[in-house]
Amino acid sequence: MDRSFKKKEKFSVKENRTFDDPTFDIENVLASLKTVKEFSKSFEELNNEIYADYPKLVKQNKEIEDLNSLYSYQFRSVAVRFEKWASERRQLIKKIKKMADALDRDKLLLCKAKIGLSAMDVLGTIGSVVLNHFEYSQSSTLLYLGAAGGCVSFVCSLIDITKTSYMMEDILKEFRKDAENLMEIQRFLQKMYDFDKTVQNLFPHGIDGRIVRLIQEPHTARYTKGDIYQNVVGNLASTNISTQIFMAILLSNTRVDSTLIKDEALLEKIKSFSMSSAAEKWWIRMKHQGLLPISNKSKIFTHLNSFSRLESLPIRTFPLLSSPAVHLNGFPAIGAVVLNGLVVFDAYCDLLQNGKSRESDLLKEMKRKLETEYKRVTEVYEQLVPYSDE
Repeated sequence: MDRSFKKKEKFSVKENRTFDDPTFDIENVLASLKTVKEFSKSFEELNNEIYADYPKLVKQNKEIEDLNSLYSYQFRSVAVRFEKWASERRQLIKKIKKMADALDRDKLLLCKAKIGLSAMDVLGTIGSVVLNHFEYSQSSTLLYLGAAGGCVSFVCSLIDITKTSYMMEDILKEFRKDAENLMEIQRFLQKMYDFDKTVQNLFPHGIDGRIVRLIQEPHTARYTKGDIYQNVVGNLASTNISTQIFMAILLSNTRVDSTLIKDEALLEKIKSFSMSSAAEKWWIRMKHQGLLPISNKSKIFTHLNSFSRLESLPIRTFPLLSSPAVHLNGFPAIGAVVLNGLVVFDAYCDLLQNGKSRESDLLKEMKRKLETEYKRVTEVYEQLVPYSDE
C-alpha cells in the first residue's frame, strides 16, 4: 500500500476543511468556477449533456466498471459487520426498554412494601414503649414484631439494590460491546484506501478534496467574493451530484493545467465517471469524511458505570438499625422511630413519582440516544451501499 497516498488522503479530507493551506487560493478557484460556468454555458445544459451520453459512456469505459466492482468488493466487509451490529443494536434497544419497565414496576412494588413494613416497625417501637411504661408483658413481643417488619424492609431494599446493580452491569457490558462493534465498522469504512486511490489515479491531477468541500459545504470557505460566491458556488451546490462531481474534477485538473479544459478525451472520461454509481458513493464518502455519525455517549457510560456498582447503601437500608439486637444493645427507641420514619418518607416520595428511579430514567435516555444514533448511522450506511445490480 502506498503510504504517501494515505497521508495525502487524510490531509485532503480532514485538514482542508478550514482552507488554511496558503497554496490554496480560494479566489482563483471561484474565478475558475466562473470560467467553467461560462464554458459550459449553464449547469442545466451540462446536466442534459451528461445524462444524454451516460449509457454510451459507461459501456465504453471499462475503468468505471472495474471501479464499481472494486467498491462493491471492498464494501462487503463493512456490510457484513453492519448487519451484525444493526441486529444486535435493535436487540439492545428492546432489552433496555424491557429493563426500564421492569425497574419501574419493581420500584413501585418496593415503595409500597417499604411503607407498610417500615410503618409496622415504627408502630411496633412506639407501642412497645407505651406498653413497657405501663409494665405490660406484651411490650417486648410488640417490639420484636415491629423490628421483624423493619428487617424484612431492609432485605427487600438490599435485594432491589443488588438486582438493579446486576441489571445495570449487564447493560453496561452490552453497551461496551455495541460501541466496539460500531467502531469496527468505522475502521473498515475508513480502510477503503484502494478504492480512494483508484479514483484519484483516474485523472491527471486527481481530485482536490478542498474543492470538493467548497462545493459540498460552501459555508466553510472563509474568504470569498460575494457575487462570484453566490452566483457560481451557490448555483453549483444546488445541482445534482453528477454535475457537482463533474465540476469538482474539472476544476481540480484545470487549475493545475488550464489546457486540459480542451482535452475531449478527459472531458468524456470525467463525464463517464461522474455518472457512475462509484462516483456517487465516493462523493458521499467525501461528504462524511469516511465517518459514521456516531454520537457522544460518554456521559451515559459514566452514569451507567456508577449505577452498576454497590458503592454505598442509601437511606432505604436504615431499617436494619431497628432490629431486635440493636434495641437490646440500648439503641434509643426514638432513633429507631426517626430512621424508619425517614425510610417511610423516602418511599412515599418515590411513590408520588410512580416509582420512577434514576436507573430507569438513565436507561430511557440511553434508549432514546441509541435509537437516534441507529437511525442516523443507518441513513448514512444506506447511502453508501452499492446498488444491487453491481
